[in-house]
Parts: sequence; structure tokens; C-alpha cells
Amino acid sequence: MAASVVKEVLGAYEDVILGEVEQGQKVKIGQIVQLTPKIKPKTKKRMGRNPRTGEDVEISAKPASVVLRARILKKAKDHLPTVQKARKVGL
Repeated sequence: MAASVVKEVLGAYEDVILGEVEQGQKVKIGQIVQLTPKIKPKTKKRMGRNPRTGEDVEISAKPASVVLRARILKKAKDHLPTVQKARKVGL
């Protein structure tokens, strides 16, 4: 029974977070991560180069879009393992 209550609470929390993001609001999840919706501007058509063949290619224009940026906050960064510990566990 406790697991179903936890799932229900987390589901409600998820709905609140997604509702705020949908409204374009910045959301902090505890002191761990911050989610920020941003507008990614449109790009113009441009020329590029195929790295394999060296041939010039045309890169098509892309429309503006909205992306979600996740920023790890200090409290989470402070809990990262040292390099030695990370190597020990196989990261």
C-alpha cells in the first residue's frame, strides 16, 4: 500500500512540474535541478562541409523552437563522487 501512495504523490508532483513548464515558468526541483524553458531561435540556410568527403553541402534553415534546459544545482554537485571513487565504481 505504501508504494501506491508514493506513486500517487510522485505523479501529482510530476503534474505540477509539467504544468509550470508548460506555462513557461522556471521550476526548481528541491536543491537538485532547475528546469528552464527557452526559445531556440530560427537558423538561416547556410553552407557547410561534409567532414567525410570534404564536399560543400547546403544546410537547410530550421524554425524557432522551445527547448527545456536542465541545470544541476550546487547541492547536487557537492554530492558527486571524487574521480577515484567514480573510477572504482566504473563510471
